[in-house]
Amino acid sequence: MTGGQTVFANLRARILSGELPARATLRETALAQELGVSRTPVREALRRLDEAGLVEFVPNRGATVVEWTTEQICETYFLRAALESRAAGLAAARIEPADLDRLAILIDAMEEFVRATDAEGIGRLGVLNAEFHRIIVAASGVTQLMALATSVGRAPMMASLFRRDAAVFRAGSNHHHRDILTALWSGDALWAEVAMRSHILAARNAVSPGRSGSRTEPA
Repeated sequence: MTGGQTVFANLRARILSGELPARATLRETALAQELGVSRTPVREALRRLDEAGLVEFVPNRGATVVEWTTEQICETYFLRAALESRAAGLAAARIEPADLDRLAILIDAMEEFVRATDAEGIGRLGVLNAEFHRIIVAASGVTQLMALATSVGRAPMMASLFRRDAAVFRAGSNHHHRDILTALWSGDALWAEVAMRSHILAARNAVSPGRSGSRTEPA
């Protein structure tokens, strides 16, 4: 990757993990010194982050991490559910055995961090989780779908939520990963699609539990 791509990947991961929180100011000079690069790749990375909707340029302050509302995060999950469930359905018939083995390794690796409460552990879980989803979308073999899924991006993990619900939510989320992998191994497109959609919408409900938790009768 180019210097700008490397800096972009670094900052994007830190924003999505919550290490760089909402409203944090990202200054070119300080970031260049921290990352050991010139200001040019930092400027390129900040421009790409702005295009991705993760930072905004505020007069007299420079780039600032965008504060996502609950509504925006939920909408992102809805879009991901539509795109990635379709990708999983297509991948069921196309994914290579090597990718299935890689997904199994990622699931085992994530298990180590499902109860993490520190920023480093949460960040590492986010990286592994993103790679799990990336492999499945890529296995769909549809270029347009891959581009759309990438453009939607991933909502910030909101460290406080994940710390609070670590034992319940993260363990359940990784269990969903195992269900998705089993569906992919079976080659059942409908099962893979439903498993992925349920997984992503469960994350949506964890962000905004009042949407589903307010119902007391069966849906």
